[in-house]
Amino acid sequence: MKLTKQKIKEILTLRTQNWDFKTLSSLPHPYTLKNCKEASQIIAKSIQEHKKILIVGDYDVDGIIASVVMMKFFEYIGYSNVQYVIPNRFEDGYGLSVDIIRKHIGDTGDIIITVDNGITAFEAAQFCFERGIPLIITDHHIPKDTLPNATYIINPQQKDCNFAQKEICGAMVAWYFCAGIKIALESKVNLTQLLELIMLATIADMMPLTQINKCIVLYGLKKLQNTNFLALQKLKTQLKTKNPTAIDISFSITPLINAAGRMGEGRIASEFLLCNDEQKSNELFAMLLELNKERKDTAKSVLEEAMQSAYIYDYAVIAKNDAWHEGVLGIVAAQMAEKFERPAFVFSKTNAGLKGSARSFGDIDLMQMLLKAKDYLGEFGGHSKAAGIGIDEEKFLDFCQYLQNLDSTSTISRKDSACGLSDPLDSGIFGEIEGSDIDEELLALLQEFEPFGQANPKPTFQATLQVKSIENIKNLHQKFRFHTTHIQAISFFSSVEIDKNQWVKVDFNMHLDIFGNKPIMVIKQIQEC
Repeated sequence: MKLTKQKIKEILTLRTQNWDFKTLSSLPHPYTLKNCKEASQIIAKSIQEHKKILIVGDYDVDGIIASVVMMKFFEYIGYSNVQYVIPNRFEDGYGLSVDIIRKHIGDTGDIIITVDNGITAFEAAQFCFERGIPLIITDHHIPKDTLPNATYIINPQQKDCNFAQKEICGAMVAWYFCAGIKIALESKVNLTQLLELIMLATIADMMPLTQINKCIVLYGLKKLQNTNFLALQKLKTQLKTKNPTAIDISFSITPLINAAGRMGEGRIASEFLLCNDEQKSNELFAMLLELNKERKDTAKSVLEEAMQSAYIYDYAVIAKNDAWHEGVLGIVAAQMAEKFERPAFVFSKTNAGLKGSARSFGDIDLMQMLLKAKDYLGEFGGHSKAAGIGIDEEKFLDFCQYLQNLDSTSTISRKDSACGLSDPLDSGIFGEIEGSDIDEELLALLQEFEPFGQANPKPTFQATLQVKSIENIKNLHQKFRFHTTHIQAISFFSSVEIDKNQWVKVDFNMHLDIFGNKPIMVIKQIQEC
């Protein structure tokens, strides 16, 4: 039975009716995060005693923004005895390490805070413990069976943490920690101004756009239109619309920030986001644009090679090379997961063995897949959608065999714990509709349920339509008009041979055309009836 607009609205309303956090005032209290109150009191006391605070971030968008959020918070409260570190992907490796500690504070120091990392920093945590250096880990990656010996760990993924949503990004955890410190200091500083940054990190780190995440992203997108952040004003110039969606952000803004860390220059992105000087900001922005171009070229080359050499199994795809650029493995894995419609694993050889990135597809929980293969793997960590993996080269074929033996019962579907509902949109086609229902009203209805993204994908509809006209665009794309609807349609990178007045079955999404500011059908698949 074909869906009506009323039925579409009912289904989407049902999906979201149990999402509790509609406004900022409804967000959970910071101290509902395990250890947030105690850790906040330690930082408040350290501030009062003017101790030096070292913040250690990560080189991806989430880790960079988490570091910037912490630095902005200390700037707002007027505390200057603080510095931050964005590790270099190639020289420092991932996250907090003994080398980083010794390099920046020596064998003794006042206090260390990690953001978006630390949950697997066992050696560094023990180093701090033995030397009496207070260490507060804030992270969102899934913990191992044992935890680092830190002073306090703030991570909603801890089994005994009762925070309202498990899957929030590292920058969100850092923002909540700042809110906790604010309470401990009895400060009046306004932290909502940082939520534009949290919005970027939430989208970039592929967090489910449900519950708290949806609330923050909606607020951040709205505030972005008139942002006071100099860096965000410049990043907005990359957008092709004045009313961006989460998808627009993920395509046009977050890759620029991510490119810096991927190419080994994460500090450039953090300095850009912190910069308040027009001239310096322009210089840093130009560097980001150049790094992003370099990242695109490198990723394209690696993707082409990976597609040719990949092992494609029923429930996974994997590729390996001795010389691929480590910084683009995650991008390539994401593109391969989308192309092959299954989790993707991409590895390159380093001095420490094989190092790789993995990306999930659909509702498969990537971390559960990896935990079942831990006997073949070295260090690995991440969340349900993305992970970093180390593996000894002699065990690579064993891991491949594990992936090859996966079946439908051994891949674990992810249900967002805060949602409480299975995701009817993850299965592919949302439903079939009449051509006469493809209009401005349908797009407006869908826009009520933005932001679409992870765990809230944009509905894909199906319709049987008669072709009115076909136009080839630069021998790359095809533009269609159909009878029964006045909405134009475009099929990217398409060259199907379909005749005028022929009946076709079309799978499509509805979008706002950024050039004409009108609804447009974006065709995902078109075939003869």
